[in-house]
Amino acid sequence: MSYRKWLITTFSLILIFAALVVAVNFYVDHHGVRLSLFGGGVDDHQNQIMYPDGINQHMFNPELIFRNPGKFDSFLFGSSRTSVIHVEKIPEGRFYNMSYSLGLPTQHLAILKTFVNRGIKIKHVVIGLDEIAFAMPPAATQKHLVRIMHPDIGGPGRLELFGMYFFRKPDLEELGRWQDRVIKGKMSGRIVTTPQGVNLVWLEKDRIIENAAKPAFYFDAGPYKPVTYGPDEIDKAFKSIEELVSLAKAHHFQLTFFISPIYAQLYLNNAEALLTAKARLAQITDYYDFSGFNSVTTNPVNYYEEVHYRYRVGNMIIARIFGVDVTGLPKDFGSLVTKENVRRHLKKQKQELEQYLKSHKPQ
Repeated sequence: MSYRKWLITTFSLILIFAALVVAVNFYVDHHGVRLSLFGGGVDDHQNQIMYPDGINQHMFNPELIFRNPGKFDSFLFGSSRTSVIHVEKIPEGRFYNMSYSLGLPTQHLAILKTFVNRGIKIKHVVIGLDEIAFAMPPAATQKHLVRIMHPDIGGPGRLELFGMYFFRKPDLEELGRWQDRVIKGKMSGRIVTTPQGVNLVWLEKDRIIENAAKPAFYFDAGPYKPVTYGPDEIDKAFKSIEELVSLAKAHHFQLTFFISPIYAQLYLNNAEALLTAKARLAQITDYYDFSGFNSVTTNPVNYYEEVHYRYRVGNMIIARIFGVDVTGLPKDFGSLVTKENVRRHLKKQKQELEQYLKSHKPQ
């Protein structure tokens, strides 16, 4: 074979192989990037039931709003923990649950700025914060395909994204998930949401916990080892929160923050760092605090595992913030924190931490 023929044959095989790789990744679309950016009509775009839990909601959720700019006027932001909050129960505004994996204030700010620039009318924004919001470097989330930002909101361009998601070796786990949901029709491993973006993936576990009337997991934080958050991460988070407050004032929408009800065992080593963050947050804005050692956070039956709280806890959050049927709420769950009462609030939480440590000393 001549050198020219060998060269042509080699390049042809490379092109065929590359085309095959792209075709497989494009068809499987494990992260929902084809659905989000490269196809699908308005109605198709709202149907997540055929997509696995690898879908990148950092791209999907903003794109859904871009394609339906008048459908929603209010938004809930946060990490995946807030994805269980049934926003349709909020008595004011047409809410969409924008929650995404490891959601950070810098990302919420970028999305809302884009909404404003595109003329999307905003009535109310609710933002859930947790330890991740203050401890996670924004750049760290961009290393994972499930968390890369939308190209119109600070993420890579569409051509670069096409290469990142489709010019790569197909993951065997992704192919297995695709086979399960498309060929075998299994529901496990799928993202299923309501039209308002609420994640329904926990429904089966919810039924199991209800029937068993006991926790579905065990988690021990181990010896008490207080963590500290990096000053750069803290400063970036609070700079974004300050800009969010300014954005709300400039564009006349209501903005509500809350600290998520972190499971007590997970909260424990974050408690002191969060007390410092809460003190600083109160100087910028009022907020609701559902964290600490209260009757909800210390009861593991209120959680699917140590990270995610249950739908019923999400309902309690709505009830406290919006004053809906608060008579049935535990009195110690959720406090409105302001500049005026923050010292008293944090003093009480510091005492509760000390009491918890005394009562949970190793025997």
